Amino acid sequence: MKKIFTLTLCLCALGASATIWRLNNNLAVDADFRTFAEAQEAAEAGDTIFIEGNGLSNHYGNIITITKKLVIIGPGYFLNENDSVSANQLPARVGSISIEASAAGTEIYGMYIQVIASYSHLNIKASNVIVARNYCVADNNNNFILLAANVQNVTITQNFVFQIQTASDGIIASNLLIANNFVGNRISLNSNSNGVIVNNLLRLGLSNVHNSQIKNNIVYESDGNGNMLSQNNSNNYIAYNLVKYGSITGVVGPGNVANVDMSEVFLGYPTQGTYSQDGSWQLKPDGPAIGAGENGIDCGMFGGSAPYKLSGIAPVPIVYKAVIPTSGSTTGGLPVILKIKSMN
Repeated sequence: MKKIFTLTLCLCALGASATIWRLNNNLAVDADFRTFAEAQEAAEAGDTIFIEGNGLSNHYGNIITITKKLVIIGPGYFLNENDSVSANQLPARVGSISIEASAAGTEIYGMYIQVIASYSHLNIKASNVIVARNYCVADNNNNFILLAANVQNVTITQNFVFQIQTASDGIIASNLLIANNFVGNRISLNSNSNGVIVNNLLRLGLSNVHNSQIKNNIVYESDGNGNMLSQNNSNNYIAYNLVKYGSITGVVGPGNVANVDMSEVFLGYPTQGTYSQDGSWQLKPDGPAIGAGENGIDCGMFGGSAPYKLSGIAPVPIVYKAVIPTSGSTTGGLPVILKIKSMN
């Protein structure tokens, strides 16, 4: 008789000196650590901590504070809505994450950041950080990815987030890459900040964005003024964007299209239907966003060289199904069948 079961196994190409740790606060699960504080204290700079999903009501607490360079990998989100993404359909949930200045070079993937009925943020206070494939939307729509200190070379990509913004007008956030995100509200920066904002899907557009390249984005509702950039914006190059209403302001390049019928753009808009929460934003094969971006790429979060990945699965190979006999033989050994796919 054979047992058939599924599992998720993440393999990461790490340096020889890096260590991979397992964190799970469910006492019934065999793991290296129960709390993030314990895991971080034991880890060396450059180590990886897999934070596993579980069904506990407290999950991983109100805040995780990262003080050294780490790779943090969670299981993702919407795991019960998309096929073949994970055997364990429970997210690794935490109220907030703060990446301190001493944690420069940190990478965070696949975390579920949410506190019910309260503000909750992923605070970035370090440079050379990658924040990718995370969920950051509260029940009251007040979850932000927040640039909370002077930083540079920060990559924010493939996230499902309510808003991306600088914490104050005095923050200097330079050489940002904000790409392939779903943004349920807007991107709001300041006059000290700059970067490349490409292939995002935004509900209300952008505000207070300066000195940046803005290309291949889709704005599927209105910011109230009918403009993609609503206020206090300057010195931006804006090209190949699609917006639902009004006009596009700024230093306008080629390929911008206003007054787009968004029901012709997405598979699950305005009615989600049977699609997942993120899958509903996939593009219709013959819609106006196909090939409408720079150099003929698709606009929106599923376009470009690093498209959005359903459920925020980390960019590592996963074993998502295994068939393992309960016994073997001296002649035939123990035949095992594994199904593996890349999530790059």
